[in-house]
Amino acid sequence: MPTLFDSEVIAGSITSDDILGKEVIDNEGEFIGVVEKLHLTPSVEVVGITIDRGFLKREMTVGKGYIERVTPYALFLNIRPAFLLKGMLVYDSDGGRVGRVTDIALEGKSNNIQSLVVNVGKRGSRKKIAIAIGSVSSIAQNILLNKKKSELETSVQKELAAQA
Repeated sequence: MPTLFDSEVIAGSITSDDILGKEVIDNEGEFIGVVEKLHLTPSVEVVGITIDRGFLKREMTVGKGYIERVTPYALFLNIRPAFLLKGMLVYDSDGGRVGRVTDIALEGKSNNIQSLVVNVGKRGSRKKIAIAIGSVSSIAQNILLNKKKSELETSVQKELAAQA
């Protein structure tokens, strides 16, 4: 009697039960959420997952290219999702505080950052400025720029003048 599947392949495969509900960890080791959905093409190829980020947080869909590996305990991403930068403090090249990230401009639907929108100034006189990703020196606990705050303000003023 012919079999409908290769038992060795099935024995080594991962089921949807093995993935759904698993913790999702980014490449920095930070917990993102849990796998809520598994996305398949009509030809049954996995194309991505949807992550439940918790109560009152928007779900996030990640393509298979951003999935590094699946273990019995978690699913690991090969990226740090850009949305995690929101709320981070930004410092200039001299160590002076510039402000806090309020939004992120991405290239299309990718995780590639074009610019960071940062609130600068004191309460009551705050303004938002866009900082190109090329001005970012490093991202860790905080964001460090490769420019001084005065250089940022000058470039923002030039951009505004060019738009007028």
